[in-house]
This record gives sequence, C-alpha cells and structure tokens, in this order.
Amino acid sequence: MACRLLRLLLSLCAFCVIADTSAVQAGGVSRAAQGFTYRSPEGIVFTVTADGLSSIRQGDVEIASGSWSPFNAEGWFKDSGSSLVKTDKWLGKSLSVIDDHHVRVRQEKGDIVCVADYIFAGGDVTVSTRIENNNPSEPLNVVGFSGLSFHFRRPPTGLMPVQHITYFQAHGVQLCHPGIWSPIGGSYAEDGHVGIGTSPCNTGLMRTLTLWDYADWNPGKRETLPERNLIYFAVGTTPARGAATFDMKLRVSSNQDWRYLMAPYREHFQRTYGPAAYHSDGRWIATDYLNHSREAIKLDNPYGFQGGHRRIDTAEGVKLFCDSLIPTLQVQHGQGVIVWGQGGEEPRGAMYRPDFDVLPPEVEANWKTLSTRMKAAGLKIGVATRPRDMAVRLNWKEDEVISINPDDAGHREMLWRRFDNMIKNGCTLFYLDSFGDSFEDVKLMRYLRSKLGPDVLTFAEHQCDAILPYSGGYSETTFEPGAGGQGATYRLWSGMDNWEIYRWLVPGAQMAARLYEVKGKIPPDFESVDRYFYRNTITPLLPVSDMARASGIGELQSKLLK
Repeated sequence: MACRLLRLLLSLCAFCVIADTSAVQAGGVSRAAQGFTYRSPEGIVFTVTADGLSSIRQGDVEIASGSWSPFNAEGWFKDSGSSLVKTDKWLGKSLSVIDDHHVRVRQEKGDIVCVADYIFAGGDVTVSTRIENNNPSEPLNVVGFSGLSFHFRRPPTGLMPVQHITYFQAHGVQLCHPGIWSPIGGSYAEDGHVGIGTSPCNTGLMRTLTLWDYADWNPGKRETLPERNLIYFAVGTTPARGAATFDMKLRVSSNQDWRYLMAPYREHFQRTYGPAAYHSDGRWIATDYLNHSREAIKLDNPYGFQGGHRRIDTAEGVKLFCDSLIPTLQVQHGQGVIVWGQGGEEPRGAMYRPDFDVLPPEVEANWKTLSTRMKAAGLKIGVATRPRDMAVRLNWKEDEVISINPDDAGHREMLWRRFDNMIKNGCTLFYLDSFGDSFEDVKLMRYLRSKLGPDVLTFAEHQCDAILPYSGGYSETTFEPGAGGQGATYRLWSGMDNWEIYRWLVPGAQMAARLYEVKGKIPPDFESVDRYFYRNTITPLLPVSDMARASGIGELQSKLLK
C-alpha cells in the first residue's frame, strides 16, 4: 500500500512538471512545450523554449536557431579561475510564461542554477540571467553565454569582434571591453536584409565581451561562410554558494543603420559612464620634444636637453622658447603648447617618466617664468605624463616601469599629487603616455577627472570608448598615397570609424592628432591635413618643427572649427 501511494505521488509530481512546461501562454498564442513566441511590431518572430532563445525569424527566413544558456568560461581566458565549477551536465530545465512580453527559463547545469528572464519590447529582447553557484568552495569568475547560431544570407558586415579561443587563453580578460582589443562594448551585424545589435546591460563598471565566432575556422571558410555563432562573456565573480545576475540586450530589425542597431548600447554606455566630464577646446595645440638622449648628457648639458629654445634649464632657453612660440600661437589662435621630456633625459631610462612632476632644480627655477609668460599671453602650457606607471630600480644604473593599482587609495593619491604639483606650476594640458585602453585605465581616469575638474584637458595616447567621457584622445596620422586602385587618403591611427562611434557615444568628446608621416608626396591640390582634421572634429597638434603650417591655420580654424 505504501509503495502504491509513493508511485502515485511520483506520478502526480511528474504530471505537475509536465503541466508547468506546457502551460498555455497569455492570449493562447502557443504552448510553452512548443516554445513561447513573441512577434515584434515589424514582424520579427522570437521563440523561447526551455533551452533559452531558440529561434529568430524574419518572415519565412530563420535568422537564428539553437539555444541560449550559460557556461563556465574561465577556460577561455588566461589565469581566470580553476574551472572547477561544473556547467556541462544538464540536470533540468523548464519554462514559465509571465505575460505576453515576458518569459522565464530555469536551467540546472552541473553546479549552477540559472533563471533567465526574457523581456521583449519592440524589436529588443533583454536577457537577465541570475546564476546561483552551488559549488561549496570555488567561485565562478567568468560566465559565458552561447548556443545561438545566426544564418545570414551573405557574409555579414559590421562591428563584429571575432578571434580564436587560443588568443584569449594566451592573453586573458584584458582583451575584454573596455580594452585594447575590444575598444567598443556593443556590436552590430547586417547582411542587406536584417540587422542585429548587441549590448551589455546593467553591468556597471565590468569587463564584458561579445564575439561573433566563425562557424568554421578552416582557411577559406571562416570569412566566406554566412553563419556566425554568438557568444557573450561577463567577467564578474559569482561566489561559492552565492549568486549574481548578468544582463545583455539583443536588437533585431530590418533597419540596418548602425546607429539604430547600437542605440541600446548607447543608452547603456551613457548610463554607465556618463557624459563628457571636460570642456573640450578644439583650437590647435603646439607640441615640442625637449629631451634629446643619454648621449647628449654632458658637463655643459647635464640633463640631455636638445639645444636652442629647448634648453629650458637655462634662462636664455626659456626666453627663446617664449619669444619664438607665443607670437605665433597668439596670431594664429592656438590654445597653447604641450612639451615632452620637461625634465630632460633621465639617465636611468624609463622615458617618458612616470614621475613627471620631478624637475631638475634649474628647470624648476625657470618654470615659473615659462608658465607666467604663457598665462599672461592667454595661452596654456602642458606636459607629458605617464599615469598608469611608476618607476622603480631595476639595477644600480637603470629603472624599470611597473603598473600602479587603480584600486589602491595610496597609489591614486600618489598619482594625483603629481598632477596637482604640475597644475600648481601652471599646467592645464596633459598628454597621457601609454594610457587609455584598459579597464584599469578607465577606473583610474574616472578618479583623476573627479579631481581635475572640467577645465583641465587630457589626451590619452590609446583609447577605448569608456575613456572618452573622462579624457580626450591622442592619435597620429599618416598620409597614404594610395595603391591598388585605392585613392590617396589620411589615416587616423585611432581609426576614423572608431572616432565616429566615440563621438556618437560621447557628444563633446575630443580627439587631438598630429601628422606623423607622409608617404610619398601630398599632391598640391589635395586636401590639407589641417582641413582634414577640422572637418572630422579633430584638434590639430602642430610640432614646433613644422610651424610653417601655422600660417593661415587660424583662418582655417575659424571657418571649420565646430
């Protein structure tokens, strides 16, 4: 009798589970056993099953198929964790309909339980996944989401990051956004028929990465096949016996304009990083390089400066510097000058120096004259810095450079003291050497900008989108003469496509650039580099050695500066 009762109870439990996963949806459109269906206003059909997002259709064409579920992604990235949190064995899955725009999927995989809410609005679906880590001792440091394959009607184009797993295994999570390999956190793809946009969502200041993985990595197939597999990574710790939630958003539309597809990312970006926190100034800036070399260090040149007006360790050099530069800046409406190597050549190396505020006594004695004359002329003075690094002794003769920790209050205070010292010396422009394209740089620059205020301008040598709300960018430019049917052009090293997206994400962001190299010869009737700069909202950096360009730059600036 007891056994018969137990079998009856088990049957009832099994019936309840089946009933839960086959409940009629709101409106009676479909049953959950076949999948929850949502149709966007423009007719894109999304299907969610207990496997997650399983199908996307545009009319009779299936755009994407498969599944969507989390996995332990620590093995994708160098030194990211033990990979002991198991996510490879399915233990159960179910689907519940909340309303006609909201469905919930519960999945059990190895050590984790994940509850994913799919919330639809227009052509967007937000996937909010709460992960419970039931491993008794190991955290889950990187979670990945995958399973959905996109079937484009031709090889897609757009902003579609892709790289083989071995690259990430060699370099680690520093490749994630915000960073040098992934400078923009959103993505978009289009094939002439449909557009796809992806965005992190509600992550705060966290590393994330979207990949559009090739369906086949064999040579000759990877770029030519129209299929791509979507993978999303979130670098955030789910502690042992704890939980964390990770969100992302997907937009699908027949509108293939990148601005429309990336609009959810722009909303996320501006919520996370905010607007430009500085007052950009697009007027041209002079630049000069004062230090020469270790070999130049002599008894009559103890700090290895270049000669003439660059000998700011002498009163005569400072006078010559001001007399030769100030009139041109004033007449041609420049905003000021940034100098590199203001401390001369450091015999222990590590140029440009992280201890940029430490000036030789003679330079320090003359600096007041320099900054006072520039200020009296209504001009700015600036210096090269190296905010992310500190110099320590490598051996008796040489220094090495190591990174400071942006989460260490003592390190932050040390760095701010250096900037504050130079601000007290009259500096309101700063070049940020070897800086700007890492997660750590973004955190550090947020702190620095909160101390600098909006009127001190900085220019980071490298950029990701997340640095631009806090600092302007610095770039080099090359004139390319054109070959193989391609016309002559200027090439902005930071990427003109990236700069267009940065400006769209951060209205008021600033980019400054100098002409670094001319390959061949610029034709007489070709657009001047300064017109190119102003036309693309780029601040010209004019080396003192190229001051012949200053003639007429003020008039061009008055016409084109926006």
